[in-house]
Amino acid sequence: MGVLKDLKIADLEKELRATKDEAAQRLIDMDSEKQEITQDAKVSAAIAMYKIQLQMAAEAQDPAFDKSSWDVEGWKARLADLEDEDDAEEIPMLEGGDAGKDQGGEAGGDGAAKV
Repeated sequence: MGVLKDLKIADLEKELRATKDEAAQRLIDMDSEKQEITQDAKVSAAIAMYKIQLQMAAEAQDPAFDKSSWDVEGWKARLADLEDEDDAEEIPMLEGGDAGKDQGGEAGGDGAAKV
């Protein structure tokens, strides 16, 4: 009887180890899938942001376009969420440079009108 119990215990321990290994592998697979989905979402969001940036660049070329409708703070917040700190600082600085050009152009236009 003792031998049968030992064999049964050994079989149950093997089954337990196999179940634990299977559970661990499933957790690893789920984590990999989660990371892949997250990365895909980030890529999709980045593509959308770049499309918006291209649209804004095209609008900036139009002298009649009213740039006051741009949500610059929202844009900066989205970029900060999507990119590393270094990358997020570079693009808003470029936008700030464009905004400075627009303001300088408008101020120059006002100055010319006053003269």
